[in-house]
Amino acid sequence: MPKGGSVEIDLRLLRSFVQIHESGSLARASDRLACTPAALSMRLKLLETEIGAPLFIRHPGGLDPTARGAELYARALSVLSAYDEMMSATRSRPLRDRVRIGLPDDYATGWLPGLLTRLGPALDRIEVEVTCDLSAHLMAAVQRQEVDLALVTLAARPARARAAAHLPLHWVGEVGTEIRLAAYPEGCVFRRAMIAALEGAGLPWRIAVQSRSPAAIFAAVRAGVAVTCVAEGTAPPGTRATTSRLPSLPDVPIYLVGDPTPRRAVAEAEAALMAAFPALESLPA
Repeated sequence: MPKGGSVEIDLRLLRSFVQIHESGSLARASDRLACTPAALSMRLKLLETEIGAPLFIRHPGGLDPTARGAELYARALSVLSAYDEMMSATRSRPLRDRVRIGLPDDYATGWLPGLLTRLGPALDRIEVEVTCDLSAHLMAAVQRQEVDLALVTLAARPARARAAAHLPLHWVGEVGTEIRLAAYPEGCVFRRAMIAALEGAGLPWRIAVQSRSPAAIFAAVRAGVAVTCVAEGTAPPGTRATTSRLPSLPDVPIYLVGDPTPRRAVAEAEAALMAAFPALESLPA
């Protein structure tokens, strides 16, 4: 290719070149493209001028690609395929409004199916992006406007709370010779509730497994090495309520947080979430 700058090649020239390469003849390629051999020959000359090198060796039986022509053919197929895919996707998919929803993993297990079911036909117009993380991180994401709606459990009512519910906590897992806890890191409301209840009852305890990942927390529970607690309705499959006598746990607040003036798609998602989670009650502004 010419040195000293980029080359911009018309896609029509590339398509013509591919047909010539595959046909091995200007006449056969012109039939495929419904144009005259003279017009196709002109396109080939323009392309060779842009490339700065001949692309075919001409002989009485037709055309054979040069080394540069063979190289260009492989690259042209890739470029044309990517362009056609892009155009197909752009033309065939209607524009959808994205709604970004955040919730902890265990809440997603319990409540996300109901939310998506309630959205129903709206999913034809809305693309839902779900982020699962710790409540404190989700609250920060809402404040940075990286998440539109989030279900969080925090010690105090957040400024952007739009609705709230209070749900009981339940112990899950089996207690062995000592009370070993599987818990999220410091700052987790569930962790504080378990520790406060055990200390209030004068029972010894220790943290056996600590993780930000619910997969790790509940793996410890299923393995029988620790207990933890869950909000009502969010216990994952494969876990069972604790049969040992452990102190009762307090209710925990769950807040729906988001923009006080949501756009239409976010408002629809909020209404669906409220319907799927009837314990939520709207809060005064």
